[in-house]
Amino acid sequence: MPEEIQKYLIRLKQLLLIPIENETKDFKLLFALQTIVQEIKTYCNISSIPEDLDNVLLHIAEDYYRTKYSTEFEQATPAVTSIKRGDVTTAFGSAKATVTVGSGAAFVRNYAAQLQAFRRLRW
Repeated sequence: MPEEIQKYLIRLKQLLLIPIENETKDFKLLFALQTIVQEIKTYCNISSIPEDLDNVLLHIAEDYYRTKYSTEFEQATPAVTSIKRGDVTTAFGSAKATVTVGSGAAFVRNYAAQLQAFRRLRW
């Protein structure tokens, strides 16, 4: 694994509150990181990620991971399905919201303002 990706992996684990020694999610984390790194390089037309983009890259990778693997972050407390006030009972649906994740490129476009300064023209 390239040293650059290893550095990002450790920082991403810290952002997601995953213990660094826990390697069970490394495949998913690496997939998210490699996807975002490649999409940023493609979007900006650069061959390597400048140090100034490290935090933006990690922020995008964190959002991508949290969205793609949202079931890992479900709340332990159950959702309220009904409320009773006196004689009135109000019931709410209990269906879970579904989240669809597009490609890494879609996530990168959401951060276009931060990436714009690093974009290079293609000739």
